[in-house]
Amino acid sequence: MQSSRIGRYLMATMPVEDVPRPASESFERRLRDLETQWKTDTEFLSDARKIINHSAFKAIIALGKDVVPILLRDLETKSLWVWALPEITDEDPVPAIDGGNIRKMAEAWIKWGREKGLR
Repeated sequence: MQSSRIGRYLMATMPVEDVPRPASESFERRLRDLETQWKTDTEFLSDARKIINHSAFKAIIALGKDVVPILLRDLETKSLWVWALPEITDEDPVPAIDGGNIRKMAEAWIKWGREKGLR
């Protein structure tokens, strides 16, 4: 797979709609609904550009920094959020050598989250 740095470039060129911040429970429900839509629509795609340019993925990014603790928690069992986190946080703790290694990318993000007190 391609590194998050490529996703960072691709996503930076795409406008993202502003998503209002709902209450906590409905906020996570919104995330889960978008996640389901994104996974359903992209599960058979192998092109990372198409996967990260999907409208539901962009809407997840538009949820902003409030979603970061949830995505970090999910990284312990799901690893595809490694592409969303750099867009949301404007940071990338993944060493260049680990770019493309989803497991190592997830580990770097989990460590980052712990260091920031988000996990």
